[in-house]
Amino acid sequence: MQRIEKVLEALGMLYEEKKQGITAEEIAYRLQSDRSNISRDLNQLHKEQRCYKEKTRPVRFFPCTHKRVPKTGVPKETPKMVDMDKFLKRNPSLFHQIEQGKAAILYPGDGMHMLLLGETGVGKSLFADLLHKYGIQSGKLAEASPFIQFNCADYAHNPQLLMSQLFGHVKGAYTGAETNKTGLLEKANGGILFLDEIHRLPIEGQEMLFTYIDRGVFRRLGESEKDHHANVLIIGATTEKKDTLLKTFIRRLPIIIDLPSLRERSIEERHQLFDTFVQQEVDQLGVPMYFSKNALKAFLHYKCELNIGQFKADIRIAFAKSYARFLAV
Repeated sequence: MQRIEKVLEALGMLYEEKKQGITAEEIAYRLQSDRSNISRDLNQLHKEQRCYKEKTRPVRFFPCTHKRVPKTGVPKETPKMVDMDKFLKRNPSLFHQIEQGKAAILYPGDGMHMLLLGETGVGKSLFADLLHKYGIQSGKLAEASPFIQFNCADYAHNPQLLMSQLFGHVKGAYTGAETNKTGLLEKANGGILFLDEIHRLPIEGQEMLFTYIDRGVFRRLGESEKDHHANVLIIGATTEKKDTLLKTFIRRLPIIIDLPSLRERSIEERHQLFDTFVQQEVDQLGVPMYFSKNALKAFLHYKCELNIGQFKADIRIAFAKSYARFLAV
């Protein structure tokens, strides 16, 4: 990670801790770096509108999550944006990824299409859902704007049906197509279409999707002339590595957000996730639950191959077993 990105990340984390403007000296102390270099980086970030500053003595800097510089066509942030703020508090190491996602959502027009990278279970669908909520809470998306999720792998062995699901079809497009059908892209108009395992799209489906991304129009399966228009932000997700993806994907989904695995997270973040999932189970069961120190230690250090998804499931299994013993008493 370049120094300027580390400075931006440190600014966000320090602001979350102190809830006030941060000086170059405070960031220099956190990063154990020269203050003049940090000051230069902060001014560059301010110039790029990735943070803003108040000309006090000393000068204090704020992340864009605190306040956005008003711009034509770009909504202001409001105090209602609690979902993303809570997520950042539990996942401070994702500050840079969150900033990327916010920038993509707020970009003029329909936003910038995104590609989420990460292993199975790192939380790609959760991240996409949070970005949709952020779009609504920031005023960029309408309150009733749709968020539609589709897993391309579910239809990977039936390309025709996959394209019908995504783009719709007209009567007679293929055997069994007895009526016209609206596709998910059309249903997502005004909102977000989240395409999980997007690398499993067949070539024909990729071409149709790229046509929509390039021109804002698409055709239903079986149509040869009529174009349909939609205003949809595409968020793709894949478990593939960036260097194995087609350049056509990377060019058309310009914002690439890499979500780390659970083993790459700090123990503190893992503990935060543990507390969150435990509280969710306690709220659902309606009875208090307690973990021994050894149990907590085991959850914080065991090798969790399938990342956050497995971590949450394992906590739920522990609760289920304890609850069964509770009922048997």
